[in-house]
Amino acid sequence: MSSSFGDLLQQAEQLTADMDSGWELPRVERNLHQLAEAGQRLWSQTTGTAGDNAQVKASILLGTKGFDVPRLSEKLDRLDTAKTFEPLEPVRETDIQGFLRNERENAILAAIEEARKNTFNQAERHQWSCMENEWEKEKEKILNSLLGAGQETLDFSAEAEMFTTSSLSLQGRSALDVTELAYARQVYVHNEALIHSARHNVVDGFLEMTDRFEDPIIKDMWIFIKELGEELQKFHGSSQVLSEKVRFSLDFHMAFIKMARGFLERRYIKFVQDTVYDNLHQAKLGGVPGTFHLVKSFLKIKLPPVVQGLEDGDVDGTPLWPLIYYCLRCGDPSAAVQAVKHVPQHLGEFRDFFVEYMNSKERRLSPSSESKLRLQYRRSIRTSQDPFKRAVYCLIGHCDVLSDSHQEVANKTEDYLWLKLNQVTVDEGEGINDSLTFQRLQTMLLEQFGEAHFNAYQKPLLYFQVLFLTGQFEAAIEFLSRAETFRSHAVHFAIALFKMRLLLLPETIQAQLLTTFSGDPPPTRRLNFARLIMSYTRKFEVTDPREALQYFYLLR
Repeated sequence: MSSSFGDLLQQAEQLTADMDSGWELPRVERNLHQLAEAGQRLWSQTTGTAGDNAQVKASILLGTKGFDVPRLSEKLDRLDTAKTFEPLEPVRETDIQGFLRNERENAILAAIEEARKNTFNQAERHQWSCMENEWEKEKEKILNSLLGAGQETLDFSAEAEMFTTSSLSLQGRSALDVTELAYARQVYVHNEALIHSARHNVVDGFLEMTDRFEDPIIKDMWIFIKELGEELQKFHGSSQVLSEKVRFSLDFHMAFIKMARGFLERRYIKFVQDTVYDNLHQAKLGGVPGTFHLVKSFLKIKLPPVVQGLEDGDVDGTPLWPLIYYCLRCGDPSAAVQAVKHVPQHLGEFRDFFVEYMNSKERRLSPSSESKLRLQYRRSIRTSQDPFKRAVYCLIGHCDVLSDSHQEVANKTEDYLWLKLNQVTVDEGEGINDSLTFQRLQTMLLEQFGEAHFNAYQKPLLYFQVLFLTGQFEAAIEFLSRAETFRSHAVHFAIALFKMRLLLLPETIQAQLLTTFSGDPPPTRRLNFARLIMSYTRKFEVTDPREALQYFYLLR
């Protein structure tokens, strides 16, 4: 089919008219040569020929230098420049305040994070420590319950121990150490004397062994028990006197408190002497004997050159009230009175009170003198900045016995115990709310403070001493028997007190090791002496049967 030129012209005009009638595409006015170039360029971009050629050329160029182009491309694609170089908070270079603010906030955040980590670590350590302590206590309770379960449990344990120690028995080895063998020897000597109807004090035998003991507290405690036995002869009129009658009597309490104070005072004056003799150049002791001059030399070592708050001058360069306090602490009445003579005139009435106190057999002022001294204390002395002055007034007048523990002066456990023993009111009938009775002191040390307060597991002898010197023999022995190192000492302390008829025993030998009795005043405990001996001999009853029988003979 053929068409004329006129028909082609008419069709072209029709197409132009259609394009101008509202199409969105713009009109393109190009000649044929321009259209050909644009088409060629679009075609080359679509097929990627130019890009492929460039990549091939780059691969050839870099390959000759040893580069792996595909792997290098993958590494470059993995790079995230936004995360690497983008700042957390853009700050202008000249914005000094903003820079410092950011640095300060970062430092605070770092400190908070470090504190958080330390707190969590400390809490975790504390948690594990508490769990271990609780588990140790639970183990002790389980062992005590097993011992109190009945004869079958004891027999079963004995058979098990016999099985485990049979090899030692066959080899002829002893399960006792040197200290335990020495104690067993003294028990044997005592039993032999009883069999032959001879008089023998087992405490004397134990006291002869004190040179074997390395710890001075053990030596001093045996000396104290020896003195206690001598004091008890005043109370035991006959062999039929019950231990309860003696232990709960006010006369025994008064005598025991006096002995406990003397024990602590002798230990402290020995400490003062050792300190002075080890620092003679600084102490400048001189040639004058006596506690007064010894304490003056001691204070040159103990007190710093400048102590804030000390009042009323000094005695030859030694502060007055520390001198009075440490003379009292050493238990020398004459030295304390000699120091009080230097008290200023405006405290002249205190001298009379002090002399009355030191001359009193019970270390107690008369009610009228004590009331006057307490009134003087409340008016002026309580607000004094001198801790030694307040401590001396509280000792003499029994002031603030429950509210002030004088930690600036009595910073050691023995000092605190000595201070409280001096402030104890023995007469239970006085029953004043602000008085410290012997029973209240016992309850405070055993139940209110307890083992945790005195760090008893790390310092078992110290806590034993605290309980023993406050007349709580049963609780003290039971606690010390839990420490493997001091178990033999605890058992033989119990034997000595048992022979002295001072131990409070339960009604039945099937009771637990430490029990309470409803008729006893709190916090009194009773010790199952038979169970203590049985548990102690189980260690060596197979390897050392003769020694075990000597201990069993004590239970006859």
